[in-house]
Amino acid sequence: MIVSYSVLNSQEDPMSTKQAVTIVSRALAVYLLFWFLSDLTYLPSDLFSLWHHQNMLGATDWTRYLRDSNRISLSFRLLRMVILFFAVQWFYRSGPAVQKYFLASSDETATE
Repeated sequence: MIVSYSVLNSQEDPMSTKQAVTIVSRALAVYLLFWFLSDLTYLPSDLFSLWHHQNMLGATDWTRYLRDSNRISLSFRLLRMVILFFAVQWFYRSGPAVQKYFLASSDETATE
């Protein structure tokens, strides 16, 4: 007995827009999670570089520049990681605000 399954002739209900938004939102959360993990892998290098330039003897202008550059770089990396961490949670939960954001343009075109 051969059983064929066809997506076009399926008897199931089509996917609702809320379900589609949930899938897209969670896919975006996974993407942001991998971005967060990627930044996390650079953190030891940034910390080591900052520690290296912080402990150099004879603070020349170049040493101060490297130390300040590393501080700024590390600060922005940590800020980006915090923002990504909360963005992952926000998109994964796919709450009303996320659904409103993704469905706002389709609601406007439906009323026109």
